[in-house]
Amino acid sequence: MKRILACRTDRIGDFILSLPFLEQIKANYPDVNLDMLVSPVIYPLIKFVPFIDRVFVYDKAEVKGSQAGFKNVLSWIKDGDYDVAIALNPNLRLHYLLFRTGIKRRIGWNIKGGYFLLTDTLRYTKSEASMHEVHYNMLFLPLLGIKKWPRPIPVLKLDKEVNKAFSQITIGIHPFASCPSKRWPVERFLRLSKELLYLGYGLVFIGGQESIDIVRQIIEELPQDLRLYVKNRAGIPLDESVYSIASCDVLISNDSGPVHIASALGIPSVVIFGRNDPALSPARWRPLHYESVYIHKPSCDICLAHKCRKDFQCLRNIEVEDVMEVLNSVLVNVKLREL
Repeated sequence: MKRILACRTDRIGDFILSLPFLEQIKANYPDVNLDMLVSPVIYPLIKFVPFIDRVFVYDKAEVKGSQAGFKNVLSWIKDGDYDVAIALNPNLRLHYLLFRTGIKRRIGWNIKGGYFLLTDTLRYTKSEASMHEVHYNMLFLPLLGIKKWPRPIPVLKLDKEVNKAFSQITIGIHPFASCPSKRWPVERFLRLSKELLYLGYGLVFIGGQESIDIVRQIIEELPQDLRLYVKNRAGIPLDESVYSIASCDVLISNDSGPVHIASALGIPSVVIFGRNDPALSPARWRPLHYESVYIHKPSCDICLAHKCRKDFQCLRNIEVEDVMEVLNSVLVNVKLREL
C-alpha cells in the first residue's frame, strides 16, 4: 500500500471525529501518502491536520450539477494512482465516483450502493447508536490490517499561538445549528449571555454566515455598558473561527460542529441536545473532551426531528438554570487552572 484516498464529504463534526482513524493510518503506515477528498466546508480545517498529504475539494453541487464537474473530480482521483479509497460517509454519488475510478480496493459502508459499488464493506449500524461516532470510524482500521489502537481522541494542531480573548474567564457562545431541531431558543441564549456578563465573564460569539443575524439579535439586547466584554466573531471564515474557539476557556453550544472543534483543541463544552432518536443522540455525538457535559431532556417517544409538531419541546425543556448548573461544574476546573 503506497497511496490511500480517504473521503469525507459531509460536515465539520463528522470530519473531526474521523481524525483518530486517519491518524492511525499514518501512525501504522508512515510511508503511505494519505490524501483526502473533502467538502468545501471542511477544507479550511485541513491546515490544522499535519498528517494529511494532499487535499481535493468535492463540491457536491458542482459534481451533481455538471458532467464536467464529475469528470474533473474523477480525473483528479485517477491521477493519484491510489491503492485504496475509503468512503467514510455513505453517499451514492461518492460510491459511484469511486467505482468509476477503478481503484482496486474501495472501502465503505454497505448502504447507498456501497454493497455493489465498493469492494470491502461494513454493515451499517449507525442508526442503532451502539457506540460513539468516533468508534464507528475506527471499525475500518482492521480492513487496513490495523488490529490495535489507543483511545481515539481527535486533535487539531494550531499553527500559531492564540491568546485568550479577555483577561477574565472567557466563554464561547455558539447559538446556531444546521437543523431547527438542534437550536435552543434564541431568547434563552440571550438570558444566559446577560447572566454570564453580570457574573463577570467575557463572551465570544462564534458561528458561520447563517448565524450572523441570530448573534446580532442577541448582542443588540445586551446591556450597553457590558458589551466591552463581548466579541462578535460570527460569520468569519472557519479557520479564523478555530482561533476564536481556542481563545475561550469553555464553549456553550447547540449540538453542532464547533463542539467537536473545541474538544479537538482541548477546550471543554456545555452542549445542548434536542431530539429523541438514537442516531442523533449524545450517545453517538457527545463531545469527547473529558470535562465536557451535555444536557438532554427528550420528551417524545417518537422523534420527528425538524418536522416536530410540538414546537421542539425537548429543547424548551432545557432552562437557563440547567445550563448554568452544568457550566458551573465545568468552571470549577477552569478556575483551578487559573490559580
